[in-house]
Amino acid sequence: MKRKTLALLFTAVFLLLCAAPFLGLLLTGGSAAGANEVLAVKPALRDWDGKLNSDYLAGWAEYINDRFSLRQEAVTAWAGLNAVLFRTSVTDSVLLGREGWLYYAPTLADYARSESMTARELWCAGRTLALLQEYAEAQGGRFLFTLAPNKNSLYPENMPEYPRGDGASNAEVFSAVLDEMGVRYLDLFAVFEAEDETLYFPTDSHWNARGAALAADAILSALGRESGYYAGVFNAAEHKGDLYEMLYPAGKKTDGDLVYAPGFTFTASSQNPDAITLRTQAGGSGSLLCYRDSFGRNLYPYLAESYAEGLFSRRNDYSPLELSPGGDMVVELVERNLRYLNVYVPTMPAPARDASLIAEAADGTGTVKLTLAKGGGEGYTVLRGELAALTPDDSSPVWVETESALYEAFPTPEGFSLCLPEGETAGPVRIVFFRAGNLTAFPGVIGS
Repeated sequence: MKRKTLALLFTAVFLLLCAAPFLGLLLTGGSAAGANEVLAVKPALRDWDGKLNSDYLAGWAEYINDRFSLRQEAVTAWAGLNAVLFRTSVTDSVLLGREGWLYYAPTLADYARSESMTARELWCAGRTLALLQEYAEAQGGRFLFTLAPNKNSLYPENMPEYPRGDGASNAEVFSAVLDEMGVRYLDLFAVFEAEDETLYFPTDSHWNARGAALAADAILSALGRESGYYAGVFNAAEHKGDLYEMLYPAGKKTDGDLVYAPGFTFTASSQNPDAITLRTQAGGSGSLLCYRDSFGRNLYPYLAESYAEGLFSRRNDYSPLELSPGGDMVVELVERNLRYLNVYVPTMPAPARDASLIAEAADGTGTVKLTLAKGGGEGYTVLRGELAALTPDDSSPVWVETESALYEAFPTPEGFSLCLPEGETAGPVRIVFFRAGNLTAFPGVIGS
């Protein structure tokens, strides 16, 4: 009888432990998302057209799996066990380094030099920036492009045992491309390598407050402005690294950080530093349009403080139409996302060109498939074309000739994109570029 009672008690305790996470979900709503995690949403019994959702039960399984109570604690414990016993990360996005350092796994390709960009990819990315610079300068402003270095590009000494590739990195080759094109580029790799101080967080993928101050001083100097944020006074603070949160969502460890002691006086349209758009006002002079990514979280306060007006955007499809006349334009992009310049094409009126540029173009065999889309702004339409099978030369621009004018497009490795005044595509369109060294024209066909 006693043995039976113990068995029943053990069974009851076991079932209670198994049910606890799900009871907690019902009572408290369950665990919150960790770091940049996106949780599954509650499934609907019927889909958008009223039909029964065949994945209804699977959806509930995903929903519960993402939210059961103590989930983050269990994930953290499992990650810690694997790190201690096997020196492995349970998260694909995080690499376990030495001395407690963590690295972002998507930077491995740059580190190993395993995914070199082609000459055409590099040229197209550079030409995109050249066209943005042309627009900014036409508005009486200045343009600057800079890459925020991957952490392991600056501090590889604590990387796990991964071979570092030989030869030039994409960033290094791209720097030479920009120099040839005359694009104003700030080499932050050299700026950071000149400092003995470690300016990135051990368990975060980004620079710290002093690293951001150093970058801001370099950017402002390149734009002809004086600042001294890096040499200023900083107070001690704490910061929880984004990589640490990905790996240990319930962990409590923090990195030492610093806060710019004088503080900032600018006002902002949002208190969220990760907002897609931030508009700022301060006691500085002039205006700034800054396209930034997550590295801009620590960077933007210094820049905002130095201008009377600032517009900081996290859009990937840059729109220089937001640039105020005479204002500065800065594009900051992290090294690992250099290819974004060929993925997200800017939206601005296509620059008109002298028709004599294509006067000697010969007719080619074949056609270019064209598509029209909205998004070019009022009075404009976006025209896109596919050129992959026609293989433009690596360093060839792409021109689009309509019945009334010649325009230059933003080139991409597979084609092109440009914003044309509405009605410009009503008549015949020719696409012109260099192919095998010869200037060649192809008729464009919309919707083929």
